[in-house]
Amino acid sequence: MNSINNVAKKLNLSENQVKNTLSLLSEGATVPFISRYRKNITGGLDEDQITKINDLYVYDVELNKRKEAILNILAENKLLNDELKQKIEAADTKQAVENIYEPFKIGKKTKASDAIALGLSPLADEILNNNDDNYNLYYAAKKYISDKLKTEDEVLQQTKFIIAQNISQDPSTREYVKNQLWDYGVIETKLKRNAIDENETFKQYYNFSERVNKIPNHRILAISRGEDKKILSYDITYNGKKIIYDLNQKYFKSKRTAKCIQECILDALDRLIIPSIIREIKTELFERAEAEAIKVFASNVEQMLLSPATKNKRILAIDPAYVNGCKIAAIDQNGNFLKEGIIYPHNHNQEQWFEAINTINKFIDEYKIDLIVIGNGTASRETESFIDKLLQKRLEKNPHEKIKFVIVSEVGASVYSASKIAQEEFPQLHVEYRSAIHIGRKFQDPLNELIKIDPKSIGIGQYQHDVNQKELSKQLTEKLNKVVNLVGVDLNTATKVILSYISGLSNTIASNIVNYREENGSFKSREELKKVKGLGPKAYEQSVGFLRIHDSNNFYDKTNIHPESYKLADTIVNKLNIDLNNIDKEKLLSVDKEQLAKELNSDKYSIQLIIESLIAPEKDIRDDKPGFLVSDKVLTIDDITQGQIIKGQIQNVTDFGAFAFIGLKQNVLIHITNMKKKENQFIKHPLDVLNVGDNVNIQIISIDKEHNKIQGKIIWD
Repeated sequence: MNSINNVAKKLNLSENQVKNTLSLLSEGATVPFISRYRKNITGGLDEDQITKINDLYVYDVELNKRKEAILNILAENKLLNDELKQKIEAADTKQAVENIYEPFKIGKKTKASDAIALGLSPLADEILNNNDDNYNLYYAAKKYISDKLKTEDEVLQQTKFIIAQNISQDPSTREYVKNQLWDYGVIETKLKRNAIDENETFKQYYNFSERVNKIPNHRILAISRGEDKKILSYDITYNGKKIIYDLNQKYFKSKRTAKCIQECILDALDRLIIPSIIREIKTELFERAEAEAIKVFASNVEQMLLSPATKNKRILAIDPAYVNGCKIAAIDQNGNFLKEGIIYPHNHNQEQWFEAINTINKFIDEYKIDLIVIGNGTASRETESFIDKLLQKRLEKNPHEKIKFVIVSEVGASVYSASKIAQEEFPQLHVEYRSAIHIGRKFQDPLNELIKIDPKSIGIGQYQHDVNQKELSKQLTEKLNKVVNLVGVDLNTATKVILSYISGLSNTIASNIVNYREENGSFKSREELKKVKGLGPKAYEQSVGFLRIHDSNNFYDKTNIHPESYKLADTIVNKLNIDLNNIDKEKLLSVDKEQLAKELNSDKYSIQLIIESLIAPEKDIRDDKPGFLVSDKVLTIDDITQGQIIKGQIQNVTDFGAFAFIGLKQNVLIHITNMKKKENQFIKHPLDVLNVGDNVNIQIISIDKEHNKIQGKIIWD
């Protein structure tokens, strides 16, 4: 059982790629480091492939250990045969192995184990395999009469328990029954008697049925949640007559034993096989749905973290409210908090109204505000209307002023504002002002703010609180690490939180970097990083390429070029006669990288990274992504009409569709059937055509004002 070979086959990679990647990981190299700086060793693998190699290898090693342990147990107890061994060795998941092993578990006291203790195993084997039409059951049973078994009927009753267990332990029988339930079984759910479903969340499933092999993942998660809350009953129905007929045909050996065998088949099905198979199928359905939900959620988080930063904009952020006032916060172009305030424009008090206008105007003028960001919570529409009128008045006085405003999601703001991180950042401020700062900063640079929040609290995904939290956290951490290192950080401005996600840096080292900065001022070079307490050679090697110093005397310190390649970079610059103060991008774009790699005895991956870094030294990968939509004049659900085409931005993607923001508190649901680019197109999953952050044209197809629900379809260009 070669795990490296297994992983290579599953991922369609060479064994060397898998072996080399695992070797690098075992030496302490991180996934981001390997992906960027060791492509020559892995053959160009990216972060996701490297992570998958490690996960699959660990899983396969554990799976093989469990297979070996089970095979040894079965062999020791003389239960192992060739068919069973082949089934176990062919199983490709831990759950499949456990399912095969379940009927054979030793130590479980059963009706059959009691019968076996009475010495009835030989009689059970004799009856199950006998094909003699003259065979007499009662005559055979008479030999086993004892003090504990006083009649032939008692002997036969106990013997049937052994036969039923033997039938249930037959791998091919269990496989047949499972296939019947999987291919032809029907999931049925009903509202439980006396159950209370206050918001009718599970109304769709009060009397629901769907084929097992057709049900989509999101419905499984919904049904499982309803069952957990004791609102729904959830069962799988099947065609028992066919199963019984087919098993009678399989085990029929003689008309003299047929009735006895049929009774054993019925007992095995009702007591041992069907309940177990239904549990297996339910588990597999949930695990499949769970894995997909985690995958979708992690993908959404990655895209959200990669949302483009709004550069060179000084922001006034507003956390709207009615009676308690709108909290405001001014933020400079680098995200630094400048000043907080409070206004009361919605209390129907003229004095407070004018005071609110004066306060906003003062903030705009004093802090040179470029953009006003309004949270989409309570009173957001009234606040938008207030700001819109205010800016119109300013525009009348100064036609050249270009201040805009935008409505943004408040999701996560309350979680951040009460967090330990927020308390450390702004100990002197109340939670409401921290919330306003977060709203503004999240719009300005999503990555820097979202990284401070538990991803489950940022309002994306589906049923994320119902799935395996350990696996969810693992994948989310991987996405956070991937994105932070893809983007890179400014060593002289990065917070402790974001530094802790940099390849090779622990929380302690991240704190030490910030402390060093506070004590010694800004880092002048990457080399100076070696002076930070606790940062050894390995941590330096793994982290330094993802840390940038924009005003270093060494040009390469602001690029993705690793210090280990500075000498090679110098060679390339000199060979191509490149002026680092006035880089000839056209010349670099025309370079034959593979030929240059041969000439310099290097590899194409290292050459490509250096060339790309010289072309765009301070490139942020988020620069290529579309920015956030500025608000249209859509203030309420009454401002949209059926058939209207409106711009929106994808905020969340699920198994069944996507939700888009169009400037209203209510997002527009775009069902998977309404996102086709061509009439006959089949879309397996919304992620095949959409990602969080995509800007799209949406045609409104239905408006339900009573339930505040809007549905739309995408109009592709």
